[in-house]
Amino acid sequence: MRSQQTASALSLVCFAPGAVIALAASYGTRLGWWDYGTGMEILVPGVLLGLAGALSGGLWLARALGRNDSAGWRIGAIGLAGSLLLVLVPLNEARLYLVSPSLHQISTDPEFPPAFVALLPLRAGATNAPDYDGTRIVAYDGKPTPVTVAQRKAYPDIKPFVALLNPRQAPDVHPVNILFWRGFERAKDAGWNIVAHSETDGTIEASYTRFWFGQTIDIAIRVRPAGKIGARLDIRAESRNGENDMGATAQLVRAYLQSLK
Repeated sequence: MRSQQTASALSLVCFAPGAVIALAASYGTRLGWWDYGTGMEILVPGVLLGLAGALSGGLWLARALGRNDSAGWRIGAIGLAGSLLLVLVPLNEARLYLVSPSLHQISTDPEFPPAFVALLPLRAGATNAPDYDGTRIVAYDGKPTPVTVAQRKAYPDIKPFVALLNPRQAPDVHPVNILFWRGFERAKDAGWNIVAHSETDGTIEASYTRFWFGQTIDIAIRVRPAGKIGARLDIRAESRNGENDMGATAQLVRAYLQSLK
């Protein structure tokens, strides 16, 4: 029984400082105390402590089940659950990094992507250039591939959103304006920070900050006519830092396009 209680206590002892290190790495990066790379380096010992806590917690659970003895269950359950969370979240990020194409930008119109204008001053210090470079060569399936080709192969469902909003061609119905304000409201619903918008130009610029480590994704939206009865919305999203955003921009764009339907 003593070894069982020791394992449960050790699980919590490992989890507690590991969680402090992980939170410090995350929020220190969000607050600008250090860059993303440094934050990831700080995170490593926290994850290792989480791994030790998960192993100790697993030992406690195995002995508790084998002996049908609940000794140390409160401490053991907290230590095991917390340690697993501490390990699995970074491991999932690492998995996404390995399986995602090396992209940090997505556009529904790679040839003429919506431009960043109002966002440019906010991108000071960003490591990724503000201009969309579809010809840049990245690794995809182990082969050098242009960005536009890699995006098309990895995310074939990401396309411009087109809506037929005036089938009767009523003179008082303006499809571009309708889709513009729909896009504006969906951007607010998504929790984005609207930096600028112009109904006249049909443009919206916004940014979104991810919860962990505060990585920022900038977004440009453009709405224009699609024939006489419809409107077309294009969106571009780009992470400010890092060459591989683990599919974050694609996920953001995909969710936004789905919300427009």
